[in-house]
Amino acid sequence: MTLTPPLTGPVPTQHVSLDVAFADTSAQALTFSLDHGRITPLASDFIDLPSSDGQDRSRLELHVIGSSHQVILSENDADSFIETFACLGEDERPGWDTTRTTAGTWSGFTRHQFRCELTDVAGSFSDAAAEVVARSSAHDRHLVVDFPGEPGALTALALTDMTAEQVSWQSWHCYPQHRQIVHSHSQLRRRS
Repeated sequence: MTLTPPLTGPVPTQHVSLDVAFADTSAQALTFSLDHGRITPLASDFIDLPSSDGQDRSRLELHVIGSSHQVILSENDADSFIETFACLGEDERPGWDTTRTTAGTWSGFTRHQFRCELTDVAGSFSDAAAEVVARSSAHDRHLVVDFPGEPGALTALALTDMTAEQVSWQSWHCYPQHRQIVHSHSQLRRRS
């Protein structure tokens, strides 16, 4: 199921319950990549970005993939940046509580920052998952996907900032079977 809202006008709240098995194994199996190709999403949100030059058409795509996520930046319908945070095995493990900064050239953006934290949930996992839904849903552009089987099995993405100079997003990956939540923060910045 892919949600494709209109590119202009108001966007409805996107909270989707899928009839697809929860696929990630654990937070420790998550890998991070800026080199992985597109993966077919289970649910998506497409966001037009403000142009720095008034000509190029850039779009940010928030994708939930098998309980993980990809964020894709495209310009004039060509992919220029793909952040993948998923249980894929072959990519680099994230450094918990460490900010990773990468320089590059992605549709006028030149710096990417990524940070993720792992939280062990001591209390009610249902309450912790409800807090994730509330935090992600506080942003106008967000996507929350529930998976069947385990209460609290969900992945959430939210666009947290969007200007001509930078775009930021956050993700939450909830693992009720291990009582853990992974929260990531990402940012793309243009040349200063």
